[in-house]
Amino acid sequence: MQCLHPLQQPLEAPEPAGPRARRGAASWDQGGASPTYSDGEEVEDDGRHQDHDQDQGQQDHVQRRRRLAANARERRRMLNLNTAFDRLRMHLPGHLPGLGADRQLSKYETLQMAQTYISALVDLLD
Repeated sequence: MQCLHPLQQPLEAPEPAGPRARRGAASWDQGGASPTYSDGEEVEDDGRHQDHDQDQGQQDHVQRRRRLAANARERRRMLNLNTAFDRLRMHLPGHLPGLGADRQLSKYETLQMAQTYISALVDLLD
């Protein structure tokens, strides 16, 4: 027998209409403790709303875990990208005119400088 995740369980067939289906709509009694039918009999709590709340809680938990995992992947991706830019900056010529030694090149400036540097190296070889 195959075990399914709680969110993948097959849906149950709806319950057949019984004698309560012919009664009037349920309303809350005077004390507000439990709903009653128009003939005075109390409505039984079958726990369906509780199951729905638990399912919703599980879905919220799953969504939160997925979001946390996606955030962790994005942080790791950005860390790797920034590390790659740092390594590229180390291979570019040291002192650039107009830039202070205390200022780091932006990503855009790094890519522009790398392109210019590669073009200059190609021209040297030709």
